[in-house]
Formats: sequence, structure tokens, C-alpha cells
Amino acid sequence: MSYKILVLVSEAAKFRLDNHSIIPSALHREGHDVHIGDIDTLCLHDNTVVVDRVRLSEEYLTGHDFPALSESYASAEDFDLVWVLTGTHPEALADSFQLLWLLNQRVPFVNDASALFYLNSKITLGAAVPAEHLPASYVSNDFEYLTQLVESDENRTWVLKPTNEGCGAGVYFVNKNERNRPALLQAATGNAVPRYEMYSRNIIGLSKRYTAVQEYIPNVRSNEKRVIIAGSLPVCGFRRFHFDNDDRANVTLGTKFEGLTLTPEEDEFVRALGKRMMDLGIFYSGIDMAYPYIMEFNLVNPGGLNYSFRATGVDQSSETVNAVLAALRAAGKIS
Repeated sequence: MSYKILVLVSEAAKFRLDNHSIIPSALHREGHDVHIGDIDTLCLHDNTVVVDRVRLSEEYLTGHDFPALSESYASAEDFDLVWVLTGTHPEALADSFQLLWLLNQRVPFVNDASALFYLNSKITLGAAVPAEHLPASYVSNDFEYLTQLVESDENRTWVLKPTNEGCGAGVYFVNKNERNRPALLQAATGNAVPRYEMYSRNIIGLSKRYTAVQEYIPNVRSNEKRVIIAGSLPVCGFRRFHFDNDDRANVTLGTKFEGLTLTPEEDEFVRALGKRMMDLGIFYSGIDMAYPYIMEFNLVNPGGLNYSFRATGVDQSSETVNAVLAALRAAGKIS
């Protein structure tokens, strides 16, 4: 069965080897009528959600020019399915997700708009992951509270993460004995004290910023894996390796990686987590795991297909999109 599918991406000069080229190409290869739309052109015209879009006539590979969006203000509603593969500019976040939510009331999404908004965050991991599979975690904008937390046990190390960033941005590792601990905690929570002193709150308003503080998992250096879940199936992914002088393992920062191998226990756990994610409206995701712990979800544009291909030479994109569509059919999301 073929579907008419709208894939929402961010317009770029050229395609890279990532989801923006891999997934639309796989859908086209599998016989679907695929259209690419620029998420930043979503509008509402006389109660119809519209978008600038173009119909794919071929597979797009690395280095191909991004196609001209030949259909301006075309309906985004005359599709069987929408696949969102990008976020939007922070200044347009609320408007963009409200447009996506409205569109999602009329067209099925691979990942529901509301789930993308609420679950693609370090705040909401506990909605899907059982507590015993989460590191001790806190989310706060209170510098004093987090200082007391970190100082409470000199044998514990903590990871500070922006609640809604990615690719290793703003990630710090702290413990009681770290001399830069106060500065790092202050920076992570918005530098409220110095900013209020310099400008006053009456002028600049609220400076406090939320940060996620997660207990460091020692085995993350030896067993960190990105797993791509299609429906409930762990279809591919990669194992990450850390730099000697950096506790971050984001491949965008240049770390080494290899193909994914899951133990039987990891496989069983990931499949159960995938079923829970589907119950919450997520049918395609990437998870960061150091079993038995989950550190993060990646729901909008999770890297995995590309790095799995680079590591193994095997293109698993057709298998992946077919697994997603099969899961959506089984759940009654699409006919």
C-alpha cells in the first residue's frame, strides 16, 4: 500500500547524509508519493494549514542541491501522513507547534505534534521511562538548591544539561570538588545574580533558566549507545566512544563510533520502551542508553540511520520506514 506523505524539514542549500535526505528517499524508493515541505513556511489560510512544498521525483543523496519549493502556500492537509523531521526557530516555537497541532487534528503524524512538543525534552523522560531506568535527575532554576545538591556528597558527579538543547551544547560535569562548580551552576541557571546586579531585574526581567541535573553514570564511557526505534523495533543505531579529555560523546563533536549491537536484555528493554513510546504518540525515535539507564530521548530528527550506515556500510532506511508504517497501521493511525 502506498501513501501520500509530507515530510517537513528545514530548507538548506544542499542535502547532507542525514534524515532530511535518507528518510524521504527511502519513502520514495518504497513507492510512496513523497513531498518535502519547509516547516518555517507553515501558515494558516482561511482555516487551511498551508506550506511551501515540492514533490520528490528521485532519491536525494549527499551533495544534491535542495530542490526549489515549487508549490507555494499549498495545502498541508491533503496527505495520508506527516513526518516532522526538524524543529523550528525558538522565536517561532509556540506558533509553529500550534500550527502543527492543528494540522495533526486533520492528518496523522508519525510522531504526534503534542508528543513532540512535550516529550522531546530532558524534563519529561519520566513520562515514558520507568524510574529504575533513570539516573537520579533534577530540573530546577534555583542556583542555591542545586549548589546544596552537588555539595551534599563529594563522591557523586553530576551532569548539567540545558533542558531543550542537543548535540552537546551547554553540557557540564560537576562535583563538590570542582573549583568551577559555582560558576558552572550559575551559568546553567541563567547567571541571575550577576545579571540582576549589572542591569536590575526591573530592566531585564527574569534571568533564571531551567537546567537538568542528572547523576553521572560511570558505565556511560564504556557502553553508551544511540538506538533508533521504529514502532517498537530497535532497527539500528551506533555505539559511541568518548574522548579521553571530554565526557561528552556526541558524534557531531567528532567522537568515534561503531555499529550497534544489543545484548538480549537491552533488546527486550528497548522493545518494551518502544511500545510505551507508541502509547504516547511516538513511532520513530532515538534514545541514548547506557543500560540499564536512559539518558535522553531524540524525537524530532534523531541521528542514527546515517551513522549506522557510515559504521557498517548497510543502508537500513527502507527497513526502518517500513517498520514505522507497519506500526502506524497496526495502531490504526493510518489505513
